[in-house]
Amino acid sequence: MKKQIVIIGISIMFTIVGLCGCFGNDSNSEFNKFIGAWKHGTLPNSGILIFYSNGSCIYRFDTAEWEVKNKQLIIDFPNSNVTFKFNYKFLDNNQILELENVETSKIEDYKKQ
Repeated sequence: MKKQIVIIGISIMFTIVGLCGCFGNDSNSEFNKFIGAWKHGTLPNSGILIFYSNGSCIYRFDTAEWEVKNKQLIIDFPNSNVTFKFNYKFLDNNQILELENVETSKIEDYKKQ
């Protein structure tokens, strides 16, 4: 009887440990990929895109707020009521960020600095 209880206890422990990875916050890890400075790949005078961990950013030489929502990057300028939505892809081991403007379908690429 003691053997069965020990085996059941060990089985429960392995099940709990195995399921712990299923409850991770994937959106948080996706959010963290953006943090830092990104230089435009083809327009050298376009400035640097900077994402801060507090949800603020510098985009097109202006301060804005950003978030990742529904698998899109949203950059919002609250003072001017302008919002950009982008589909995004990380390439080259998260060193290249490709942004596709949802409205215009224009694609821009940025390199991590």
